[in-house]
Amino acid sequence: MVLYRRGLFACAALAVLMGLSAARGQAAPPRTSPPAGAPNYTVGGVVYTDARIFFARYGFRGSWLPGGRSLRFQSAKMRIEIEADKRDAIFNGLRVLLGDPVIVRGNALYLSRIDAEKLFAPVLNPAGVPTPPAPVLRVIAIDPGHGGQDTGTQNKALKLNEKTFTLDVALRLRRLLMAEGYKVVMTRTDDRFIPLPQRADIANQAGADLFISIHFNSAEGSVRGTETYAMTPQFQRSTSTPNAQRDAGDVMAYPGNRNDPWNAVLGYHMQSQVLGKLDSVDRGFKRARFAVLRLVNSPAVLVESGYLSDDAEARKICTVAYRDNIAEGIAAGIRAYALAITTAKTP
Repeated sequence: MVLYRRGLFACAALAVLMGLSAARGQAAPPRTSPPAGAPNYTVGGVVYTDARIFFARYGFRGSWLPGGRSLRFQSAKMRIEIEADKRDAIFNGLRVLLGDPVIVRGNALYLSRIDAEKLFAPVLNPAGVPTPPAPVLRVIAIDPGHGGQDTGTQNKALKLNEKTFTLDVALRLRRLLMAEGYKVVMTRTDDRFIPLPQRADIANQAGADLFISIHFNSAEGSVRGTETYAMTPQFQRSTSTPNAQRDAGDVMAYPGNRNDPWNAVLGYHMQSQVLGKLDSVDRGFKRARFAVLRLVNSPAVLVESGYLSDDAEARKICTVAYRDNIAEGIAAGIRAYALAITTAKTP
């Protein structure tokens, strides 16, 4: 999925970022420690909120883990773990990547307010999302990645092309969703190249209520597993951006950002369900500004179903049974999302 990862931001966006940085530079410097009991704290232009106060609203109680840098929050049904200076969190056993690292000040850990409000809050209580209203789920767009001259990732030793398997899984998923009564729109149904903006246009013109992009991954070495991407919220880093860096696109608002809360709900449930069905390595629920995620008007995810670069995992992907499981896992993720957006969840 190389095309999704190319830089796509204009010089104008960089100018906006520089202007924002200059404005921030005129503000008073952040305190080195918050006042006792402070619910919020600002550092580096990022507003943080006391994790204990935030999670207490949802019935969680926090306890420090050995070493004094990690907090575990437990409710009747859920468990969340966060660690100082880390962007990795554990949410009911699922790896979730935050937009900003957790910070420790005094005797408290602080989450960025965006992570609190646009990741944890929607998943913990979808009924509490103020805007936009919960989507009505009738039309689902399926996007088989790559196609035509764009083969996607390859396993040359096994003579495998990503584009072949994305279409195969997409067609299996279409059958499952149509059997459940959904109208399904495909960005491609054969081996042809569809430009990235056109994929989003197809979904938007069809009035899609949900967008699912299907991919397979590659990496050096024996990396394997499943990961799910949703659109990066405005003013946050994408998962691949190091902590110390900011991209020009961070300050931009795209069509995909209109559904930030529902993207979080969808991404969390999708990663959970696909992972459970495949019994795969948890690579995490992550954030990116891939073109299709930026440009669609509906909640959207991009599912990296496995690593073709790993021969053992690639051989699994070659089997019909495993591809059936991928499609069934994605369908289960859609069901879990559909339930979440219509039912108030109590932790």
